[in-house]
Formats: sequence, C-alpha cells, structure tokens
Amino acid sequence: MTEIEITRDELGRILPGQTSLNPGGRTPDTEETKLLRKASKEIIAEYKEALAQALPMIQPVVIAMALSGDITAIKEIHDRTMDKSKQPTDITSGGEKILVMPVELISKNDTDKSSEPNS
Repeated sequence: MTEIEITRDELGRILPGQTSLNPGGRTPDTEETKLLRKASKEIIAEYKEALAQALPMIQPVVIAMALSGDITAIKEIHDRTMDKSKQPTDITSGGEKILVMPVELISKNDTDKSSEPNS
C-alpha cells in the first residue's frame, strides 16, 4: 500500500510543493450547473430583499415574544446580536503530518470487502 505524505501548515492548508490531491483539477461546470447557480443567486437576492422589507414588521413581534419570556425568541435575538458561539475544531492533527491514502486503494479495499462471502 502506497501512502502519500502531505505536510500542512498550522491552519491545515497543504504547503506549496506538495503532491496534488487532485491532479486532474476541478471539472468545468456544466451548462445546467451554471443555470442552477444563477437561478439560486436570483432567488436568494429576491429573498433578501423581501426579508429587508418585512424586518421592520417582524422585529417588534420577536422583541415582544422575548420580553414575555419566550426562550427561543430570546436566544434568536441574542445569537443575532452577539453572534452565535463558535466551537473550534482542530483539523491539523496537533501539527503532525496527516497521511492520506490514495483513492484507488480505498476503492480497491472497499470492492474486496464487498466481494467477500459473509461468515
């Protein structure tokens, strides 16, 4: 089994000069994908505009709910005002090198296991 040794910086990014994990590069978007992405952006822009118009009417209702003791409303106001709590995740393996198994070997091992008879 051949393992590719990848060195990463303290933020988990692959350092320059490393073997590429995707040597073929990113596949180009299809026309369908481009159309879906454009439509999604338009829908989101329309939603943001509608929300901006409705917010002055929604805000007093949510505040009244919070003042009456509605915990969900209190939490929503707090999260929007103070920002939600962040839960840090260390993906750097404590600064140690992360060994990556080539995809071909993973696929081969999965195929071998699926062809084994059940014991």
